[in-house]
Amino acid sequence: MAVAVQGGSSGGSSPDLVKKLVDATRTNNTSANDRFSETQLKTAGIHIKAILDECAKHGVTDKGQIAYILGTVRRESNMGNSMLEKIDDATANKKYSKAALPSLGNGDEASGDGAKYKGRGYVQITGRGNYSKWSQKLGIDLIGSPDKACEPNVAAEICVVGMKEGLFAPAAGPLSKYISGGKRDFLNARAIVNGGELKKYPEKAKLIVSYSDSYYKAMTS
Repeated sequence: MAVAVQGGSSGGSSPDLVKKLVDATRTNNTSANDRFSETQLKTAGIHIKAILDECAKHGVTDKGQIAYILGTVRRESNMGNSMLEKIDDATANKKYSKAALPSLGNGDEASGDGAKYKGRGYVQITGRGNYSKWSQKLGIDLIGSPDKACEPNVAAEICVVGMKEGLFAPAAGPLSKYISGGKRDFLNARAIVNGGELKKYPEKAKLIVSYSDSYYKAMTS
C-alpha cells in the first residue's frame, strides 16, 4: 500500500522506502552494543513494513509522526527483534504483582499474571489491565492468548493506534500534540509511551530523538 505523506512524495510500505529505513536502522546507532547484525536488519525490514502499512491504514501520514513511531519501536523492541520482554517468570510475578504495581491490573504474586502478561509487542504492553483493554479495542483475545501481541499486524495496530490516540498515557495526550507538520518535538513526545524514562533517564530518552531524526531524514531525502 502506498499513501501520500505530508510534506513530500508517496511513501507507505514501498520497497524503496523500506530499504531506506532499514539503511537508517543500520547507521543510527550510538555504540557497538546498539548496532544491528544483518540478520536483525532483515527482521527489522519485515517490521518496518508492518508499521508503515498500519500507519497508512489509520491515516497517519505525517512524516514526523511516522519517524517517531519507528524511533519508538527502535527503542522499545529493537525494531521488532525483541518482541517479548526478557525477564524470568519469578521476577515478573514479583515486579508486576498487584502489591508492587496495582495500576497494571494483575493479581498477586502467586497468580502468575506478572509472567503471563509481561511486556510484548513493539511498545511492550504490560499487565492484565492493558491486555484486557487492547483485547476489547481490537476484538482479539489477548487475555487467553497474550502471545498474539507479538504478531506484527497486532503489535503494529497497538503501537500506531495507541500513539495516535494517546491511549498509553492519556494524560500526556496524542502524538499530534508533539509532532505535526513543522513541529517535531521528538524528545517530549516520549511522554506518550514512557514518561518515566523521560524524567528519570533523559539520556536514554534522547536516543529516540536520534533514531527518529534518522528515519525522518530517510523519508525526506
